[in-house]
Amino acid sequence: MLPRAQRLTGPKDIRDVFRTGAKRGNGLVVCYARKSDRPRAAVVVSNAVGNAPTRNRVKRRLRHALAMTLPQQSVDLVVRALPASAHASWNELASATIDSMTRAVADA
Repeated sequence: MLPRAQRLTGPKDIRDVFRTGAKRGNGLVVCYARKSDRPRAAVVVSNAVGNAPTRNRVKRRLRHALAMTLPQQSVDLVVRALPASAHASWNELASATIDSMTRAVADA
């Protein structure tokens, strides 16, 4: 779980990162990154990913992957799960998230 100070909570903040952030993705996730004064992140999982238990499992996995790497970055980051993430293993999802995040942060 991300500490409260490291979460993007408002829909306006998330929308701004979607619109102005650098976008990088792969088959499992898409990461949007925008320079910021402190690290903050949000996870977006739509109904296309699956039913509620599946979406919650994907969200928990993505938040855990972010918690491992986010404190090193000084960006606002939004991670959007794609439908294929529902069938990915933990290792596949974590490596895809870290890879997309690294590339998006480099472009931000």
